[in-house]
Amino acid sequence: MIESKTYQRQRERIIIESTIENTLVLLEHRFSGEAVHAVRPALLRIDDLEKLKQLHLATIEVPNIDAFAQMLNE
Repeated sequence: MIESKTYQRQRERIIIESTIENTLVLLEHRFSGEAVHAVRPALLRIDDLEKLKQLHLATIEVPNIDAFAQMLNE
């Protein structure tokens, strides 16, 4: 079955939103809520799934929220 372009875009949007939400959950687990709140808008603006996957994995290793914020701007 061939997926329509609309379906593919919707599917990718859902994956992007899920990745962002999961990244925020991990950040909140590791760092203070206020600090995570500060980076949330920048994270929500990203629509590149590969970059979001990299950021999601980085939440495990970044030493602090400032390092994560710097990665958002790269």
